[in-house]
Amino acid sequence: MAEKFSAFLRRTAFSAEWTCALCGREIFGGGHFCKTCAAELPYNGGAVCLHCGRQVKESAPVCPACENRLPDLDAGRSPFVYRGGVAELIRKFKYGGARWLAEVFAPYLAETWEKSGFRADVALWVPMTAKEQKKRGFNQSELLAGEFSLLTGIPALGLLEKKRETARQAGLGGEARRKNTEGAFRTAEKGGAAGKTLLVLDDVTTTGATLQAAANALKRGGAERVYALTIASVPWESFPREGSGETEKERESADS
Repeated sequence: MAEKFSAFLRRTAFSAEWTCALCGREIFGGGHFCKTCAAELPYNGGAVCLHCGRQVKESAPVCPACENRLPDLDAGRSPFVYRGGVAELIRKFKYGGARWLAEVFAPYLAETWEKSGFRADVALWVPMTAKEQKKRGFNQSELLAGEFSLLTGIPALGLLEKKRETARQAGLGGEARRKNTEGAFRTAEKGGAAGKTLLVLDDVTTTGATLQAAANALKRGGAERVYALTIASVPWESFPREGSGETEKERESADS
């Protein structure tokens, strides 16, 4: 009851809908973006990988990033491409302490999930270690899962825990990211994932290494299917390849 009342207050007295989340202009009639910024949002349309959902140049069953690399993740989707104003807001959300952006992103996640046709018993988030969460002050994925749950009615539960700290994924190539997160997670409750179809929420799909590691732990815990839903995904042409000399923009990319 307290959680629902808190959500009500956020949507009324403390609403973030008075000004555009990107440019700060006053807006009217609901929403979080002015007409100009809304028209420039980098929606994840056109040809996408049927597995991870990232934008690709040509329609194909799966993108090169997914070929034999994400066996435990059944499918993933993202409403946006990781660029422009959305990338700016995600960095602000993740590293700038802008927790209120979870409320801004959640409706887009809910709409994308509804359009996907997938279904899930439980929504969960990518966990952090206690040390990592203390340093950041919050877990942005947990905030997303909570807001998503309020909109969809899918219960949000902490079915995963992180066993060890990992290096920051940004700046690492694809194989290094996989090794960095491999075996980093485990189910938090014995039997909690067994027989369930689960949805993991996170901020960005880059190589998919974090999501694959989470899905692997859930499948080992008995999950029947594991889907992923992120705010944005890095398009194939910006995929951080091993030894390719990433650009500064790529190094600023998110961690999943």
